[in-house]
Amino acid sequence: MKNEQVAAILENIATLLEIQEVKFKPRAYAQAARAIEVLGDDIVLVAQRGELEQIPGVGSHIAAKIQEIVDTGKLKYYEELKKKVKVDVESLRSIPFLGPKKIKKLYKELRVKNIKDLKKAIDRGKVRELDGFGEKTEKSFLEGIELLGTRPKRFPIKDIKPIARKMLTTLSKNKYVTKIEIAGSFRREKKTVKDLDILLVGKNVDNVMSLFVSLGDKVLARGPTKAAIRLKSGLQVDLRVVGKDQWGAALLYFTGSKDFNIYLRKLALKKSWTLNEYALTEIATKDIISSRTERGILKKLGLKWIKPKDREDRKKWG
Repeated sequence: MKNEQVAAILENIATLLEIQEVKFKPRAYAQAARAIEVLGDDIVLVAQRGELEQIPGVGSHIAAKIQEIVDTGKLKYYEELKKKVKVDVESLRSIPFLGPKKIKKLYKELRVKNIKDLKKAIDRGKVRELDGFGEKTEKSFLEGIELLGTRPKRFPIKDIKPIARKMLTTLSKNKYVTKIEIAGSFRREKKTVKDLDILLVGKNVDNVMSLFVSLGDKVLARGPTKAAIRLKSGLQVDLRVVGKDQWGAALLYFTGSKDFNIYLRKLALKKSWTLNEYALTEIATKDIISSRTERGILKKLGLKWIKPKDREDRKKWG
């Protein structure tokens, strides 16, 4: 269970409670979601250490909910809330630029409960009439809906390799980029990939970000160290800028697989260490044990080099 997944559930709960006109709770869940999104540590490890309530904005009530998500992969309260409200916030939030406030307004004024309802409202020209929306917003929603309907869930890696090589070449030529690598299932050489995850180390990050977003058909997000674009093919490409001292830990974490990362974290915990995308760290002292290279981290954990493509096969980890 990744931090982003937990945050998404809490954000969806906030949206559903907002639709119900519940006071105070939506804000609490939204604040907790944002805190987890920017949390430097792995939420699973934070839960294992019993430190959930140390996260800003997370009290005992929400901490219990997070613990249930971490332990079971789901949340009974959330499932019950979805049945009660019957607004498909998960699907609606998959449309770029459609956030909680707009979802609530669409439901309250047009009774939009799902993507099908939204498409009908757009076809009737009703969405553009809402305060704060307009024709531009309506067009953006429609493009998002069309893309969701045509985009394959996964892309054959053979079709993605030329795109990936071209993107790496373009970004590598930027004088501010010192290290760059594609992580994720692409680096593990899976037969199909859902998206591309690019990591890089560099200076003048704003310049690099500008170059990166110019390579996409649509900009999905852009921040100080993270950005996401969508290509014409529907493929999403995410960029994350990390520090040179964090490179090894970040590359290890974002390459995965999920099971491999869990395996490494368990090895670390046995030594009273914690491992995340920033570093392998001593829990008690917070001292960094290793972070610059994958090989260095694996060696500290008592492992030999494990090729990215072998990180899917548990038999090759020992």
